[in-house]
Amino acid sequence: MEYKVFIFSKDVLDGQFKFDFNKFYKVCAYNMIDIQSFDIKDFVLDRPFIEKDKNLIVFCNNDNLDNLIIRNIEHLGNKKTIVEEQIAVFNQNGYNIIFMPLESDLELLNKVFTKSQDKKYCEFHLFGLPQQQVINKLEQLRQEIPGFKYKIIYDNLLCDLIICYNGQSTLIDDNQVKIATAFKQYVYSENYMYLPEIIRKMLALRGKSLAICENITKGELVNSLLESDEEFETNLKKVVFEKVDYIDNETLYNKTMEFLKDAKSDIALVMSGRYKDGALEFVFAIADTFEVHIFKNSFKADKCACIEMAKNAVLFHLAKKLRQNDLSF
Repeated sequence: MEYKVFIFSKDVLDGQFKFDFNKFYKVCAYNMIDIQSFDIKDFVLDRPFIEKDKNLIVFCNNDNLDNLIIRNIEHLGNKKTIVEEQIAVFNQNGYNIIFMPLESDLELLNKVFTKSQDKKYCEFHLFGLPQQQVINKLEQLRQEIPGFKYKIIYDNLLCDLIICYNGQSTLIDDNQVKIATAFKQYVYSENYMYLPEIIRKMLALRGKSLAICENITKGELVNSLLESDEEFETNLKKVVFEKVDYIDNETLYNKTMEFLKDAKSDIALVMSGRYKDGALEFVFAIADTFEVHIFKNSFKADKCACIEMAKNAVLFHLAKKLRQNDLSF
């Protein structure tokens, strides 16, 4: 389904209110919603905006919402639904006009958008596959699976796939297996769980502690873990922020084992990196008392993107190691 989106708010235009565009597009993607256009204007009560035979989403400050609806009520039809006493949805000739306060949680739109009953919906979360390769594989699958549609959210080596096709939603069928097989080792989750949540769950299930020596990622790694669960700090035995020059494998090995022993932790993570010729050369180690695994990467992008890619690489490999049956890696 396709929507035109309007934001009528001087606060948004002036930067006094921050609209979460990323969250909005994510909610739309997970419901297979296409955005035809996005228009941001000051609030003017008499401005015409309703178009015949168009699906619309209209955001404005809560104080103005009722007046805006009343002013346009003759164009909205008689079929009205109220969602969570916050969102008003009018339906006319099969088209929706959604009025939502800017102050409301965008997640409420999940209760407004409806999914087709004759479609199978599934999601896959990937790491490490370039965006164009993801698209190429999806386009090939489109040729093979009836009714196949997809949305992707790509962010610094992480990719969320939201897919639907003709089928029954409650069954795992051959097409879902075909999709999973197409992405194989790149898939780290087929449900709502993301890397920080997976790491937190695995540490808790195994009763293991983690020590982190962070530097080049500037605290983004620890922050992402703590944001995933306010109780995550119970699994963090020690966190230090220490400048570590780019070092060879042997030096990193020794430093990681020393850090593991000093922290009295079950698992230790130590990283280092340097910017050279426009790229981040990044190396990190994951260790327990039996083994150390060392990973090397090179990321070429602006510094903020490099930091995000480095953080995501650490999260992916840490989650992968924790999921193994044997904690000795």
